[in-house]
Amino acid sequence: MPNTAEKLMSLEEFLAWEREQPERYEYAGGVVTMITGASLAHVTITMNVAFALRQSLRGSGCRPFTNDAKVLAAGSVRYPDVTVTCTPFGGTDDVVPDPILVIEVISPSTEREDRGRKKFDYFATSSIRQYAIIEQDARRVDLYTRAGTDWTNEVVEGGAALKLSSIGIEISLDAIYEDTGLDATRPREGERQAPAL
Repeated sequence: MPNTAEKLMSLEEFLAWEREQPERYEYAGGVVTMITGASLAHVTITMNVAFALRQSLRGSGCRPFTNDAKVLAAGSVRYPDVTVTCTPFGGTDDVVPDPILVIEVISPSTEREDRGRKKFDYFATSSIRQYAIIEQDARRVDLYTRAGTDWTNEVVEGGAALKLSSIGIEISLDAIYEDTGLDATRPREGERQAPAL
């Protein structure tokens, strides 16, 4: 007998079913996919971005969420690594209303989906103004920005900053990659770091 998650279901059926599950699932085109864990580098980058956004957006009416908050995008249900909304919401809501910024941290196992179907789902969602794809294995971000009905792509690399015009802030790549193997401020192997006092 097939598992309930293996059957094609409508968006409404999925949302009702998923609210009863202990795990998180994404939904696209009637297909349900369980979300798995991530590498420590992935988690660190996600936390760095979320922290920088939270600090910068404090008191603005906008709020970032991490990958436990779901987003409805072009009829799909997604759990982006980071998303930002400036729309008020209720404390029991479980869907981020009107996301304006979506950020995914990619790994080799998620790159195809993040650059493919997810990207087009986000592009088709009218409230989303920017979509950033952050690589975890290189200091590189692909930043897509809505320009009317089109999207522009900017590649951010090296020591540059990620310019998030949708919310009026910038985050340096040094801040994004802090405490990862790509941290430019981290002592190189063999260098000694003085202990903090």
